[in-house]
Amino acid sequence: MNALELTFANLEARMSQANGAAPARPAPAPVAETKGDITTRAARAILDAETEARTAKIAALRAARLQRKAD
Repeated sequence: MNALELTFANLEARMSQANGAAPARPAPAPVAETKGDITTRAARAILDAETEARTAKIAALRAARLQRKAD
């Protein structure tokens, strides 16, 4: 074993000993949702619903137009 391998072996031995001795860290406290976050989430839900309705209406109108052209 050369000097570098010996150094790594010693380091691994120290790390394995230290793993059991280190105290576990507590989980971070959950962050409370602010009023701004609640408002943003509600606004996005409304805008997403409007976008879906608009997309459905455009698709229906396009299909009707194509049907009229085909007839």
